[in-house]
Amino acid sequence: MTYVMSDIHGHYDKYREMLETIEFAADDTPYVLGDVLDRGSDGFKTLLDMTARPNVIGLLGNHELLAAAVLPSLLRTMRQGEEQPLSEPEQEQMQEWIQNGGKASILQFLQLGGEEMATVCEYLPELSAYEEITVQGRQFLLVHAGLEHFSPARSLEEYDLEDFLFCRPNLDAAYFPDKTLVFGHTPTRLLYQQIGEPGQPDRIFHRGMMIGIDCGCAYPGGRLGCLCLDTMEEFYV
Repeated sequence: MTYVMSDIHGHYDKYREMLETIEFAADDTPYVLGDVLDRGSDGFKTLLDMTARPNVIGLLGNHELLAAAVLPSLLRTMRQGEEQPLSEPEQEQMQEWIQNGGKASILQFLQLGGEEMATVCEYLPELSAYEEITVQGRQFLLVHAGLEHFSPARSLEEYDLEDFLFCRPNLDAAYFPDKTLVFGHTPTRLLYQQIGEPGQPDRIFHRGMMIGIDCGCAYPGGRLGCLCLDTMEEFYV
């Protein structure tokens, strides 16, 4: 089975409970659509678990992008016997990460062993901004946030990295006539408000050829949602 979930944001307990809920097996393929890190305290624990499972496929989120930019300079300052302060641009990147919920991740990273640090730093730059997959004859485009500056005339290779990571989806857009856009980043409670259905529980959002799966795991009262693309069955923790 093929599954999608997103925006775990450091909630390792919910991530592991979700794997148990879907009865995760060796022939399953869960895609995690970014923002594993930050806000919660166990982002790197979750990320390391993902690296140990070859059939769990992570995508890049805006929080992983921030981490990937900061961690090399952070590691440099930790080298013993060297005076390696952060440059001003590096300090600005660090501050931006902290302002976006990165403090918990930084504290956890500093507690990792050297081999774990190396694993994380090798894994983050390898994350893709999107995946195109076909499940049960249905085509899906998996991204973290959406498609900024969308044009049907543009190929996916022509988009900038940031176009996949920071935008809010246009719920009135018909992105692709034959491909379903699956995204996280924007909590589904906000998507339901946009279409005039406020007060909805944090549940997976379906509208035309798009599916939103960020069910607010990092927010009070929110949940971690997971969708099976083979059956469209929804799971929640």
